[in-house]
Amino acid sequence: MSHIESKDLNMYRITPPPPKWELQEYIRLFVETGNDKYFYWFLHYYEPQMNYLAKEYRKTYKMEEHFADIKQAMAYGLCKALVNYDISKSPFFPYANRYMEREAHNYIRTMRTGYSVQSEFEYARLRKAMAIYKDLGGEFTEETIAQVATQIGESYEKTKSIIEGGILTENYTDVQSNDEDDAGTTDFLLPDSLLNPESIYFKQELYDKLYEAYDSLEYTEKIMLAQHLGFCPECFSNHYADKTDLDENGKPKKKLIKPLPYTDIATDHGFSDADTAKRVCRTAFKKIKFLI
Repeated sequence: MSHIESKDLNMYRITPPPPKWELQEYIRLFVETGNDKYFYWFLHYYEPQMNYLAKEYRKTYKMEEHFADIKQAMAYGLCKALVNYDISKSPFFPYANRYMEREAHNYIRTMRTGYSVQSEFEYARLRKAMAIYKDLGGEFTEETIAQVATQIGESYEKTKSIIEGGILTENYTDVQSNDEDDAGTTDFLLPDSLLNPESIYFKQELYDKLYEAYDSLEYTEKIMLAQHLGFCPECFSNHYADKTDLDENGKPKKKLIKPLPYTDIATDHGFSDADTAKRVCRTAFKKIKFLI
């Protein structure tokens, strides 16, 4: 793995260092006064955690030369989080984590593409070829390429080149495996339409509305819904760090948060039967659906 420059590790360092308080205190003062210095002080002490997270993204997505850019994308996420942050509702970090994660992944998705087309016609042909390729099973074989070539009216060699280009425009990302016995994640190819600005914009709008709707739920509804769907109600991750199971580097392995059946949820909250837990979760779903 390539070396990370000291200036990239310490881009938010302030000399001499500012007063050291709880991180939430810097955010509180920034919100109350609007003075930027408190946010800069926050970044000074939060930077080591940002470095850790940026290194993890760098390692996971094999983007060794992009450490500084990923880190700055995360800082941009923090700035966006502050715009609508209501300090009376929750601590900053559970709220801000999703913004940092979203901006980091937006940057990664944008930078992982490696192919371009010269015209709208070529792009439409590429999309059509890849749609047929997927429908035929997505196997890069002579038979599949020949079938695609027949359907788009191109030669075998030209079609092969088009499909190779289409594969390059797709991004590898961790997507949850549908196999209940698989505690890890599976690499899937996601189509290049995800990089369409309209797609990204409306998806972000949907996520924002979804998070707002979830935040509006009652505490019990939040916890029970998170248990039912299998995610953390604080950071919204569907994985947790298992400190009892370490990897070769001595770090906790990330494992899937498995959804709980209604019976277990009811027991956890002291309800007499699973139907009560089911009703609470369904009510939460209806509230979210109404708000988005």
